[in-house]
Amino acid sequence: MSFVSISNTSHKQKYARSLTAFVRFRNTQNGAGGSFSKKTGFRGKRVDIQIDEETNQIRCREDAEGTLCGVNNGQFGFSKSILKIVGYERISLTLADDGWWYGSYENKGVTNEKTNR
Repeated sequence: MSFVSISNTSHKQKYARSLTAFVRFRNTQNGAGGSFSKKTGFRGKRVDIQIDEETNQIRCREDAEGTLCGVNNGQFGFSKSILKIVGYERISLTLADDGWWYGSYENKGVTNEKTNR
């Protein structure tokens, strides 16, 4: 039997995850957390995240008084009550002329049972 190197046969999809700008919300062991993709440029910076429940939109921008995002992974913490509004979702973001990143979410919300796991 002859051996074939997998490095010659495999196709790596480098940077495939960072093609779009997004924010993600989820439960963590310490409460609730989220993360920004590299494309937003928020990693290692403070970010103001705002939610409009009437239009089911979210907007984010760099702000000195905002939430600190992790340098390597863009992670940030927030209250579990936010999950009741936006649910567990990956929200695509688009940069607008006013300097804010905007995205829309479905108003699924999360029940108390899920947020208390």
